[in-house]
Amino acid sequence: MKTLDEYLEIQQLAGQGLSKSEIARRLGMDRKTVRRYLSETGGPPQFQKRPNRDSQAKPFEEYLKTRLAQGCTNGKVLLREIQEKGYQGSYTILKDFLRPLRQDERWRAEIRWEGPPGQYAQADWGHFAVQLPDHSLMKLYAFVFTLVYSRVTYVEWSCGTDMATLEHSHEYAFAYIGGVPRYIVYDRMKTVVVGEDGQGQVRFHPAFLDFAQYYGFTPKATPPYWPRGKGKVESGVKYVRRNFWQSLVSIAGIDDLNHRCREWLDRVANARVHGTTGRVPFEMLKEEGLQLIAGRAPYPASPAVLRHVSRDSLVSYGGCRYSLPAEWAGKNVWVRAVTGDRIVVSAKGRIISEQPLEPTLKRTIITDSHYASLRGRPRQTPVRVIPRLETPLFEVQHRPLTEYDALVEVRR
Repeated sequence: MKTLDEYLEIQQLAGQGLSKSEIARRLGMDRKTVRRYLSETGGPPQFQKRPNRDSQAKPFEEYLKTRLAQGCTNGKVLLREIQEKGYQGSYTILKDFLRPLRQDERWRAEIRWEGPPGQYAQADWGHFAVQLPDHSLMKLYAFVFTLVYSRVTYVEWSCGTDMATLEHSHEYAFAYIGGVPRYIVYDRMKTVVVGEDGQGQVRFHPAFLDFAQYYGFTPKATPPYWPRGKGKVESGVKYVRRNFWQSLVSIAGIDDLNHRCREWLDRVANARVHGTTGRVPFEMLKEEGLQLIAGRAPYPASPAVLRHVSRDSLVSYGGCRYSLPAEWAGKNVWVRAVTGDRIVVSAKGRIISEQPLEPTLKRTIITDSHYASLRGRPRQTPVRVIPRLETPLFEVQHRPLTEYDALVEVRR
């Protein structure tokens, strides 16, 4: 059965004097269908909606509504999550079930959130690509930092998003705005968030948490796949892309890009009348009341270095050796000192160990719990196996013992 729209379109084309064959050709349907629809005298046919059957996704409706409210609209992600909870249906069934839920969520009423002066900022990375003279593409990253109250924005360009770059970008932002807010909101970037504990509480990267404590702000993490949790900086990234980035014709390098972006921030982004607040961000910055950092030395961080863990599960750093959990023996790890008195060891995106930095050289620091998995395990001593020859290498002559006794007598 055709849709009501198709029925009305058939009627309209017929009213224009087109033949049934021409209408069928234009709409890609059978001529008999056109004739049947044109023969209807009692108005358009009644199209009945197919009755809904209980979907296999129905038991997970509340969970799906919660995840949609958090901003996760990716069907593949939701499929993976409910499969872990016992869902046995297909992806097509889930898509059909999500369609009306997405529509409801799209127009769900929300209370607009605005932060008080000096309290909140949001930070995120924007991803860009620039074409080189050989026509290859190079990735560039824009660290975008936005104060929630005044909407003052800072942008720092770089070629990577590692921990050192993230920390330096924060320091440039603090210098630009003249202080530090109380809280900074992030998404689940790996340099900030390493996961959740058993109670679902966010676990921040120890190195970044140390950086935050040094400057006196508290990091906050949005729920996964919830871009509205940091909507101000999301809008800031779009503004950089649509306004500053599109105004560029050529780029001489990262330093040139940062210099030109700083001019754009001063003359355009933070000097305009903001569309939401109706005020100039630079004027509102005077009301922020940020924590001052004037005269404070930069954060004393060391770059991470790659180290190989020895057979006895020790890693060398700064002239000393530190034990790690036994399962890391023979593997490569990253070691980094923070604030000059602690080291953080990480690998494969997670923290392995965090312990005090030993000030005395040539010391070996052992943590007994790192070897707990080895206790009670029988020690395996290698056994040397000597192969047995099936045939001797040479023939041994057999003599009676009397010949040896006679030889002894002669020597006497």
